[in-house]
Parts: sequence; structure tokens; C-alpha cells
Amino acid sequence: MLTLNTSELIIPAMYSLSTFSIRRLRRYPGQVPVRTLVLFGALLLPQTALAEPLTTPVIQLQAEQAYTVERRYAGTTVARRSTELGFKRGGEVAAVYVDLGAQVERGAILAELDRQSLQAEYDRAAALVAVAVANQEAAAADAELARNTEQRMHRLHQSGHASQQVYDEARLTWRARHAQVNVANANLTSTKAALKTAAVALREAQITAPFSGRIQARYADEGSQLRGGQPLLRLVEAEHVEAHIGIPLAALGGLIQGNSYSLQLRDTQLTATLQALMPEIDSNSRTTTAVFALDSNLGGELARNIPVGAVIELAYRQPVTAQGFWLPVGSLTSAERGLWAVYVVGRDNQVQRRLVDVIHTEAERVFARGTLSDGDRLISTGINRVVPGQVVTPIPAMQANAR
Repeated sequence: MLTLNTSELIIPAMYSLSTFSIRRLRRYPGQVPVRTLVLFGALLLPQTALAEPLTTPVIQLQAEQAYTVERRYAGTTVARRSTELGFKRGGEVAAVYVDLGAQVERGAILAELDRQSLQAEYDRAAALVAVAVANQEAAAADAELARNTEQRMHRLHQSGHASQQVYDEARLTWRARHAQVNVANANLTSTKAALKTAAVALREAQITAPFSGRIQARYADEGSQLRGGQPLLRLVEAEHVEAHIGIPLAALGGLIQGNSYSLQLRDTQLTATLQALMPEIDSNSRTTTAVFALDSNLGGELARNIPVGAVIELAYRQPVTAQGFWLPVGSLTSAERGLWAVYVVGRDNQVQRRLVDVIHTEAERVFARGTLSDGDRLISTGINRVVPGQVVTPIPAMQANAR
């Protein structure tokens, strides 16, 4: 419907038309057309009789006690376990069985030292063990013979058929043979320990994977002379990846250990479980490290494809306690002193101007506080068509959109 602004037409039209009509009535009584008199009377009517109030979409405001904001905090992916692998003893590298990026399983042999001297030492220890076993068996046999002799001499001595000297010799011989058995047992234990040491040395000349993972680095090749403890390989656990993300102290209150949260890795949306919040605060960023487990809901193949050291983000909706109202962006107009203004429809359907302060902004709405009340009818759109004091016809915004 086209609204006629008669405020700019009534006075000039009334003046010109009334002047013309009065002159004609004086000169030519009874000759003024009826339509002229009707138009003249219409112009003298109140303005509200010529134009209907403007139809305006409104929404009813509802007071809120809090709002949520989405924060994004960045961190990196970290392997749950990683280690530098080397030989405990120094020596020449004889073989390296893995290359960079190789996937290895727990217990797999990754590299070996030249083990000729160690193998010789092992063989010597094994031979000594064999000799010690033989000596122990011989000593045990001599001790058994000496014990039997001592028992016979004891019976003969009691019956008077053997002298005390003969019995003493048999008794002391058995004690000597028993002591030799103890020596043989101790020698056997010592040689077995030497054999075990040689076996450990042989095993330590090999590097085995302590857990399943990928080879991240290889520092030397065959023929290299390494010192004891010098790293040769770096192994990173591939199937168990964590995200370490720095969280400000103000945002820690909404994080609950054991809950699931949404993480963004490049174009992939992941769900991770909060495992722990570190007790120390980073001195540079003044944040606390939150540790999220990424492998709790990932398949093995997907978990292996997560690179270690990649940037990952936590999308976290943080509650903020504040009193205010949600307002459409289209209902705002700029006001003085950095504030914003909105228009509401009063009980008499007159437009009223209210000042608000925007404290949070989203894509299509804002959270604001100001001179608003719960239940106010806010003009949601078309605020450029209204002015304070204007009488309008409010209709629900949903009904206006349906039209």
C-alpha cells in the first residue's frame, strides 16, 4: 500500500483550493462543481483519516542471564610415546634393518652391532658353565661316597671293629667332600651368571622396538662407530596421538576431564577426550596445557595418518554470565557516544527509541544490554521507515516473513 505523506500537501492545497472556490462562489454562485467541494472537505479532514498506520514486524524480547561464545585455541599433535634408540655398548654398526618412515611392530629387530667378540665371549661362558656342571657332578659323587664310608665306619666303631682313628678319617673326608660340593655349586652359579651376562651383551648389541610405531629419524648407517648410548634411530608411536592445546586460565572452568570435545585438524573434524590438564602454567603464553586423546574413537588407519607436530584447534563454546537480550543485527542503528539504538513499539503502538550496549556479536544477532525490558516489542527490520513517536501497526516478524 502506498502511504501518502499529506503533511506536505494539505496546507498549500487548502489555501489554493479555498481561495479559488470562494472567488468563484462570489462571482458565480451555484456554479462551483460538487467534486471541488468534496475534495476541499477531504483536505480539511485529519491526516489519520487519509493514511493507515505503517505495518511493522516486531519480535518479543526475552531477558537472558548468560550467553555462550565460541573460542578457538590452537595446539599441536604429539605422539604419546617417542624415544631415541641406541646401543648400550659401543661398537661398529653391522646392520640397520629399517628406513625412514618404516612402520615397525613391538619387539622387531631394528639394527645390530658387530657381535663377533660378544659371541665369542658368550661361547666361552657357555663352556665354563659346562665345566662347572661337570665339576659339580664329580664333587657330588665324591661327597656321596665319603658319606657312605663315614656311615659304615660309624657302625664299625660302635661295634668295636674299627678304631677311632679310622672313623675320624672317614668323618673328616666326608666333610671335605661336602665342602667341595659347595665350592662346585658356587662355581657353577658364577659361570651361569657370566653366561647370562654374555647373553645380555649379545641382546644389547641389537636394537628392538619397545612399542609399535614409525621410524622418524636415522642418524647413522652400517660401518659407523657408535659410543654407548649414542642414538641411532628415533621411533614415534603412530597409533596413539595426543593433542596438546594451550588454554587460558579464564576458560578452564568449563573443561571437564573425561568429556569429549570437538577438534579441527585441517579439513577434518575430530572428537577427542580430555585426558588431563597440566598443573604448570607456560611462562611465555600464560596458558595451561590440555591433553586430548585422539585415538579413542579413531580407526587404526586414520590414526596413522595424523601427522605428529601438526596444528590442531579446539572449538570450545564457553558460557559467559551476563544479563541482556538477543537482538537481530538488522534492528540496530548507530547512536551517540559509541552506543547503539533500537526501536520498540509501546503499548499505544507508538515507536520508542532505546539505547543499548552490544557486548557480544554473532553472524546474524548480537547480545546487548540497555534500556530494554523483558517482553518489549522490538522492531526487527525496516527501522529506516520509522521515527520516534510514530504510530505503527505491529505484527509478529514470523507472520511478516510469511507474507
